[in-house]
Amino acid sequence: MNKKYLCHVDFLGLYNIFNDKFNNKNLKNVFNEILEELEIEILYLATFNYDFLKIGKTKYGANSQLNEITRLIQKQKNYNHTFDPVFSFCTNDKDYKFKIIKNFESFGKDSLYEYALKNNMEYLNLGTNLNFISTAIHYAEKFFNVNYRYEKTFVGNYKYKNKNNNIIYKHTVWPMTKKFCNYDAKKINKDLIKDGVWKVLKFKNGFYVKKANIKLFNNYIKKKVKKDPFYPVHKKTKAWMAKFLKENKQISMKNFES
Repeated sequence: MNKKYLCHVDFLGLYNIFNDKFNNKNLKNVFNEILEELEIEILYLATFNYDFLKIGKTKYGANSQLNEITRLIQKQKNYNHTFDPVFSFCTNDKDYKFKIIKNFESFGKDSLYEYALKNNMEYLNLGTNLNFISTAIHYAEKFFNVNYRYEKTFVGNYKYKNKNNNIIYKHTVWPMTKKFCNYDAKKINKDLIKDGVWKVLKFKNGFYVKKANIKLFNNYIKKKVKKDPFYPVHKKTKAWMAKFLKENKQISMKNFES
């Protein structure tokens, strides 16, 4: 049975690692040649679009806001889209069944990530560097109490086959503040590589091709957070949040958006 992958791709990194293939000016062909070299047949490629969060509407197959390669691949006839008003993937997996969920939690029980875990898929990063933090961290956060972000509900319209669908969308966000809020991507990626969770397949000029078992990734982050509840976040974020929490205040929507 062919292994299936949830994939993030970075154009600059791909060019650095596979620059010999870019003599072919057709980016779709270049990307497919790279997949062939890596022996990857079934792929879920991130094609995220944030319009739903910003303006309250989106549609099936909305243009990826990530990079040009993802926009090209999502238009291939053998690729369809997964359901998620924001974090949608395009896929050539014929086994995937599209279904609209009108009360949807990002990275929750009805998400592609849950489906991927149950079907023993793997994460795959193509051309990313250490500063890239994939949405894998958001799925891992479903397995422990998160005290540095809070859940927020968005309501909007999702258009599918000329029909408008009203969607209630629950998503965990950073506090609405001018203070620095971010993950420590470099630390997390270095730890994951050092401890063998990220398996490095190729490396060049600071860019990686790497993969990880989803369950191992989740368990690793969960174990780190058990020792340090602020493990995933940048030290500047941890500093102000720790001080805020000492004053008996929660990182909550009530305290930042009321």
